[in-house]
Amino acid sequence: MRSTFICITVIATLSGGCGSTSASSGAGTSWSPGANGSSDDASYGDSAASSDSQYGGTDSAAADVYTKPDLPPEKEKDYDFGAPEGSPNFVYIPAAGTDNLVKISGASLQVTLVEVGDRPILAKTVPGHDAVLVINAGSDDVAYVRSSATGDTIDFLPISPHANTLIVSPDGTSAVAFYDHAHPIPGEPAGSLQDVTLFRLGDKPEVAHLAVGFHPTSVAYRKDGTQAFVVTDDGVCVIHPATAQDGDIVPPIALSKDPLDKPAEREVQITSDGAWAIVRQSGLNGLNAVHLASKKLATLALNAAPTDLDLLPDGSAALAVVRDTGEVAIVTLPADPTEVLEATVLSTGSLIAGLAQITEDGKTALLYTTAAGIEQAATLDFATKTIAPVLLRKTVDLALLVPGTRKAILVHSPAPGPNYNDATEKFVDDSEGITLYDLDTGYTKLVLTPVRATGIATMATPALAWLLLPDPANLDHGVLRANLKQFQTEIIALGSPPEYARVLESAQVVAVTQTHPSGRVTFLPVGAGAAKTVTGYELNGKAH
Repeated sequence: MRSTFICITVIATLSGGCGSTSASSGAGTSWSPGANGSSDDASYGDSAASSDSQYGGTDSAAADVYTKPDLPPEKEKDYDFGAPEGSPNFVYIPAAGTDNLVKISGASLQVTLVEVGDRPILAKTVPGHDAVLVINAGSDDVAYVRSSATGDTIDFLPISPHANTLIVSPDGTSAVAFYDHAHPIPGEPAGSLQDVTLFRLGDKPEVAHLAVGFHPTSVAYRKDGTQAFVVTDDGVCVIHPATAQDGDIVPPIALSKDPLDKPAEREVQITSDGAWAIVRQSGLNGLNAVHLASKKLATLALNAAPTDLDLLPDGSAALAVVRDTGEVAIVTLPADPTEVLEATVLSTGSLIAGLAQITEDGKTALLYTTAAGIEQAATLDFATKTIAPVLLRKTVDLALLVPGTRKAILVHSPAPGPNYNDATEKFVDDSEGITLYDLDTGYTKLVLTPVRATGIATMATPALAWLLLPDPANLDHGVLRANLKQFQTEIIALGSPPEYARVLESAQVVAVTQTHPSGRVTFLPVGAGAAKTVTGYELNGKAH
């Protein structure tokens, strides 16, 4: 069984995620439609999106038949700070006003208040464990809480002052905390722009304060947890959690041959095996890549600057989306260092795509754009190198690949599209909604919703999704439950606005926290059964 949650927030440019997926991650805000973006306004080449060329110095023929449309920048989504965290059996919610962590059992609905320190602001669970790390802003420490049926064990660990971000390793053996200036917490001072704190977790946790490059923006882990990669403006700092000592200086590995290079925007992706750092940056018609063990730089020339960069899960290749020339490049990442990367470049034909996401099995990429008025998406099959476009009915605002499945959920924004003068098209374009997308068959189903979906929780077995529907008029709040096998949906009514959702796997419930004067959580059963609600604690102050 696998579960995930995303809370929808717009950011203006693409950047490396904070360890994973982001997302990095309040309520969502919609993107106002731009004046441009109708797919009727541009001329494109042959609609067959299967021609390709080997890239290593040869120009792609696709560029000769593609006319660049006038489109706004792509928008991606980020995860929101301050969301409650769900472990296999508990939901944890920081309650800063009481210096407590609210712990709710998914099985019994018992509410327990755990004293964790001065002004807890952020909680991150440890994968696979009923354990959570809580940043206490007032005392500049982290409470490491391990929960069981009989109680909680707590260790208080020092942290770099005003740190506001925590990334936990995939294997749950370590974590890195740092101050992320892109996500300041209101009312909190700025923290250090060159310090991080490493936590070695376990029965006897240890702490190491480390100096890194200027302005840490994200942390990624090697899939086995043996290395942590801190992405900074100066380059990538490689931390070895098992051996790093307090006071160590971790110098950055440069991401460019020019030591004075200072791009306005840069996205850095680290392969899951820790071999390569791949770089997309503004003003660069191509990619840079660094073989991290040897520190050797490789380059790839493309016809224009990529608008997105993603990696295959096994680290064998990268995918660059080049919207301005109607191309995608599949970039081979060799095991050994090289100076020039090789890529297969495919034309997207009449499809407009500026963003991509790759499935967990590495077989397929979802291609799409968030440009207002463009109502299309596609799948890219990596084995056959073919692109299969699908016609959508609304502009895409967010795309989510459901972990453990071959399904995607597209969240839409109201925006005029083609044939907007038609009464039905206008009704659909002006409505809120989502599309359920089967990546194998190409079947899509549009589901119009009464209000905008602001968060999504999913699980793989059974394949289900829950989308939060808070009513701005404060009349009819609900959660849309989607069966991702049959593409059937229903709306479950709630008495107050939903904020976040977390799947508690062992308890087989979904916890939906809500805005309420005394605090409220509703537990929705995964299968048959009635919903249960706990009311009587205050997220921002008193607890009962």
